[in-house]
Amino acid sequence: MPDTPERCTCGTVVVENARFCHRCGRPVHELTAAEQEEFAPPPPPPPAPAVIITPVPLPISFANPIALRVAFMMSLGIMMAEMLPVVNYLFFVWWLLAGWGGVRLYRRLTGLRLDVASGARLGFLTGLFAFVSMAVVFSITMASSTGREMLDQMVKQDPRMSEVVNNPTMLGAVLLMVMLMVFALVVGICAAGGALGARFAPPANPTAEPRT
Repeated sequence: MPDTPERCTCGTVVVENARFCHRCGRPVHELTAAEQEEFAPPPPPPPAPAVIITPVPLPISFANPIALRVAFMMSLGIMMAEMLPVVNYLFFVWWLLAGWGGVRLYRRLTGLRLDVASGARLGFLTGLFAFVSMAVVFSITMASSTGREMLDQMVKQDPRMSEVVNNPTMLGAVLLMVMLMVFALVVGICAAGGALGARFAPPANPTAEPRT
């Protein structure tokens, strides 16, 4: 070992045979290669391997924004089809195709293949949005002069309907029953279309990347 100087550069008296100043930690002489290797800081640990977390797909519900977007778009398609002359007579077909198309569109946006139950739930959401739109349009129509003309026309065709039209309670009960029947038909047929679309969908493409 080289001779130890009496004082460090900081002015502190160095202990005999000391390698470092006990006050400032400065080496009191040039370290040999073996000493440099001995006092070298340990190498940093290797980086931890990256953990890939596969996201769990959201179930088809009101908490799934993509499902809501698809259902809303399909309900708009139903409303547009029902506004076209002649085409609107095929409303059962459009309700079924809306449920079917919703499953295909959802798969295109997410890359996920839905099972039959999930396809039916997506069709249910489509039918629900479509029914709400229809109910709003029907309510506006009945509150306008067009609705009154429709009721008068019904009375002319069947005089017995005057008892219902002139009785608000009976008229409200009849309209409620009609709306419940329409709700069951729209939601049921759209859900059936969604279930069929999921049942007969082609196999999933493993290389497809989901899009948001």
